[in-house]
Amino acid sequence: MDSRLRVGILGTGKLGTDLLIKVLRSPYLNCVLFAGRNGDSPGINKARELGVSVSSDSIEAFDRVNVDLAFDVTNAEYHKIHAGYFAEKNIRAVDLTPAKVGPFCIPSVNPDLLQDHHNVNLVTCGGQASIPLIQALSSVYRNVSWVKLTTHLAEDSVGPATLANLDEYYTTTALAVQEFTGVADVDVQLTVEKSAWKPDMYVDIRAGVEQADIHLLYPVLQQRLQDFRRYVPGYSVVGTPSYDNGELRLIASVRGSGDWIPGHAGNLDIINCAAVEIANRYARFAMADLPEEEEKRFNVNSLLSRFNRKRASTETGGLAVE
Repeated sequence: MDSRLRVGILGTGKLGTDLLIKVLRSPYLNCVLFAGRNGDSPGINKARELGVSVSSDSIEAFDRVNVDLAFDVTNAEYHKIHAGYFAEKNIRAVDLTPAKVGPFCIPSVNPDLLQDHHNVNLVTCGGQASIPLIQALSSVYRNVSWVKLTTHLAEDSVGPATLANLDEYYTTTALAVQEFTGVADVDVQLTVEKSAWKPDMYVDIRAGVEQADIHLLYPVLQQRLQDFRRYVPGYSVVGTPSYDNGELRLIASVRGSGDWIPGHAGNLDIINCAAVEIANRYARFAMADLPEEEEKRFNVNSLLSRFNRKRASTETGGLAVE
């Protein structure tokens, strides 16, 4: 018996397909459904190639499959509808849209939220990349009066769901910054690089602080960086934080792993990495209720699963596609 957590992915675009590849690497998750609306999309075809059950029946496909947890990779308006369906079916939901149905969840801040809530929201890519750092600032400097957050993305990493949810992106990110840091005055911006240059995703964080010994920030920032890299290996703080005339500034960038989306699209990579980390932690929590013999069988199955995927990857030249 396979004791891994049974998960389904709703949304088969670039983000959903990249998430699928990441889920398949997890020793704790068993993807039993990859559902969308286009039965011949590149994502659906890739899932078939990987041996994953697929459907073009969208949310209705979950009626026919036993799923413990669903990743919703559609858009904010759809998730407001999907959330009720998942709740009725007793399926835990990880919401990768800015719908704000469930409480905000960031792996390096409150990774175990899914244990007590059936629906958690991953804020936005900018929120995932910046909030742990802003929280670090506000823990070191108690007099942070304002925050300005600018997320910079390459044009080809901004998908249709993001464009359809721009208002939600701004309001959700600002609300999450306020909630996690206690700073009321928050300004959120999103800029898109439209030239042929494809920069890695980065966030520019500026904070109003009356007085700041910048050296006090370094150990806290270093710890947050280590926390990030545990599940987002391509996360970096760029240069050295600076302080001038009441403004503290730091910049962080995210280089993606390039599984299905380009490496510079770190905005997509970080939210998928966050989703998998949260699901992994919940799976380990759920596994604690297994009988001892069942847990041993789970560990053996996980090792065999990883071995078989590695062998299949070698035979087909690997999974990485850009």
